Amino acid sequence: MGPFDGLLGFSQGAILSGGLPGLQEKGVALTKVPKVKFLIIIGGTKFRAPSVVEKAYSSQIGCPSLHFLGGHDFLKEYGKELIDFCVEPVVIHHPKGHTVPRLDDKSLNPMMSFIERIQNDIFENKEEVQSMS
Repeated sequence: MGPFDGLLGFSQGAILSGGLPGLQEKGVALTKVPKVKFLIIIGGTKFRAPSVVEKAYSSQIGCPSLHFLGGHDFLKEYGKELIDFCVEPVVIHHPKGHTVPRLDDKSLNPMMSFIERIQNDIFENKEEVQSMS
């Protein structure tokens, strides 16, 4: 398995995915794998436990992130807190609740743009590493 470039999570998996880059930076998680390069968060929030918050969110989440935020999601307000903590997040709003949304034409374009950007960034980075060796 692996290596993995990014994380995709829904609900509790999104909470974990959103906290892992900071935990990785602090050296308490994912210490033997390459740095997380991007996040896709569906219905996620920040961790709430103070001991985890202190480590996971000591600095903003700097890797590119795509967030799906439901208009009727019971975690919507908490999801906004995570979005506000990310550097330049891409946010796709949908009218549903706490669910993996079905994409319409309006939401498909920003999602595809995000994926293409990530794909280009990762491909360019791999080319740079190969040219240095």
